Amino acid sequence: MKDHPTKPAPASGKESHFQNTLWSRVNAAGKSDASHSAQALEELCRLYWQPIYSFLRRQGNDREMAQDLTQSFFVYVIRGKLLQKADPGRGRFRSFLLGILKNFTSHEAEKARAVRRGGRVEIVSIDEETAEGMYRHEPASGLSPEKLFDRRWAMTLLEEATRRLRTDYERAGMPEVFDALQPYLVGDPDGSFAALGAVLGRTEGAARVLVFRFRERFRQLIRAVIGDTVTDVDQVEMELKHLQAALRAA
Repeated sequence: MKDHPTKPAPASGKESHFQNTLWSRVNAAGKSDASHSAQALEELCRLYWQPIYSFLRRQGNDREMAQDLTQSFFVYVIRGKLLQKADPGRGRFRSFLLGILKNFTSHEAEKARAVRRGGRVEIVSIDEETAEGMYRHEPASGLSPEKLFDRRWAMTLLEEATRRLRTDYERAGMPEVFDALQPYLVGDPDGSFAALGAVLGRTEGAARVLVFRFRERFRQLIRAVIGDTVTDVDQVEMELKHLQAALRAA
C-alpha cells in the first residue's frame, strides 16, 4: 500500500501559474464563441453560487426568491458580458463578484428576473435543500449579507480543497485511506494514532506521518483554490488571512 498519493508536478514558476487561474478563464466564460467557455462558466458557478445564495437570503429574501435571484444573477452576469470586464489588476475575483452582486440587488434584480423568466434559462444547478440547510446553520445574527457572503465563500473554498484532496487519493487508488484520515483535518479525533495505524495496517509512527502529509496536502490545496481567484502569490496569503477571519465570524 502506498503511503500517500503522488503529488502533481510543480508549475514552472509563479508567473505561469497565475496565467492559468480562474482570473485567466473568467474572460472565456464571458465569450460565447470560446470553445472552453462552458467549462470555465461551470467552474465559476460551482464555486460561487452558495455564497451568492447566502447573501440573498440574509438580505431578507425567502428561499424560493433567493434561488430565483441566484439564477437571475448569473443570467445578468452572462448576458451583460460582465465577466469580460473583470480586471485582474483591480483586485480579487471575490471582491469583483461581490461588487456586481450588490449592484444587481440594488438596481437590476427585478429586470433580470423578468429576463430569466421570459427565457426559461437555468444557468447553474442548485441543490436548494442543501443550500437552505447550510444557510440555516449560519449564525442567526451579527453577520451582514456581505460578511455572510465571505463566510460562505470561505467554507466553499475548504469544501473545494477537500474535494480535490479526495480526488488525489481516489486517483492513487486509496479512497479508504482518505476516509480514515479525513477526521484528522480538524484536529485529533477520539482514539489514538495507534488505533489509526491499526485501521490502515501501519505503525503508530507511520500513522502520524500519514496525518502530517494529509494535512500538509490539504493546506497546499487551500492555497491552490485561493490561487485560482487572485493574480499573484502575495494576494494568496492575504486571502488566506481573510478566509481565517471569515470563518471566525459569528
